[in-house]
Amino acid sequence: MFAPYCYPPAGSEAIVTCKLLLVMLDAGWEVDVISQSDFGHYYPTSVNGVWEPIRHVVHNMNGIEMGSIIGKFKFLTYLQSISWVKKAMRLARQLLSKKEYDVILSRATPQYGHLPALMLCRKFHIPWIANWSDPLPPQKAPPPYGQGPDAQIPFFLSGYCSAVARNATWHTFPCERLRKYACSYLKDIQNKSSVIPHIALERFLNSEQGENGGFSLCHIGSLTNRDPYIFMKGVKQFYEHGKISDPFNIRFIGLESTRLQNVVKSLKLNSIASREESKTYEETQIAQAKSTVLVLIEAPCEEGIFFPSKFTDYVQTGRPILAVSPETGTLADILSANGGGIAADCRSPDAVSKAIEILYNEWKTGTLNERYGSHNLFNLFSERYVLDQYLEIFKKF
Repeated sequence: MFAPYCYPPAGSEAIVTCKLLLVMLDAGWEVDVISQSDFGHYYPTSVNGVWEPIRHVVHNMNGIEMGSIIGKFKFLTYLQSISWVKKAMRLARQLLSKKEYDVILSRATPQYGHLPALMLCRKFHIPWIANWSDPLPPQKAPPPYGQGPDAQIPFFLSGYCSAVARNATWHTFPCERLRKYACSYLKDIQNKSSVIPHIALERFLNSEQGENGGFSLCHIGSLTNRDPYIFMKGVKQFYEHGKISDPFNIRFIGLESTRLQNVVKSLKLNSIASREESKTYEETQIAQAKSTVLVLIEAPCEEGIFFPSKFTDYVQTGRPILAVSPETGTLADILSANGGGIAADCRSPDAVSKAIEILYNEWKTGTLNERYGSHNLFNLFSERYVLDQYLEIFKKF
């Protein structure tokens, strides 16, 4: 498996890959992973505890050695990418000389994660499954993340993406809306692609029923390209105009956000909103499980084509989920069809306020977990379900 964002599991894409690896190894699959160690962190680095079993199958390397001459140009990220791909290919050839592999897996973001797999597939004719967690190249993502599917991209990048689409034996996406979106500009994947959602792990299932003595909202992680203003405006409306007679607080755990600080200050919500430093994945799961409601904020895209991995992290706790997301989109689909929380229009403070009021009233009457708990969603993302989807694909080869 080629997965640049993998180990140590310090980023959201890395967590997705490491969770999948744990399940594959538990099922008795033999897996070798070629990963990259010099990338940005999302969670603090953790290589022990729950992640210990995957340590021995991950071959981790830097893109550019810090001590080398080329290391002086480390700010040029494309040099890192090229260096890592060259090293990944060299190691892959060594592994192939010792073992006979049944399939190659590659994961992206970042987009160069598919390049070693592309070259190996062409040379050794091993079946290859390419996973796409986001639209690639990034310019093709919908606004505000990118310029949309018709965005103009450099010739060489267009050729690379077309080659991946054409040469991969199969393509997987975490949700159907993203798959259809990618098919709109990568025609070769239309008839050889399917959905395999992000995985939820049984070992993280939690029976906590939230903190005693108060109603709390909790948001985990980055707010990149996402504006917390609408959500916080909805919180303010609920807090000031709702009939709340209990302690109420909002926790933001994760990366620093100047925009969040400014919004909290401008709306005068300092007394109920707090920000905490990033925690390890395990610590984050504990913090989530002790909150009343877990919040997920998406950007105001015309269509919510994304399936944030954070969603399955939330499902592992069983806590109700408040998805502040596009009215038409993946999270709205899931929650409207299966329960587990409420999707509130990310363009409407009124919708956010109303959703919080509904969840609060259910909490007051003691029916919140029964009516809106996300534990019922677990089977949609369970270990058995995800592995079965891979096995179905393997049968095609």
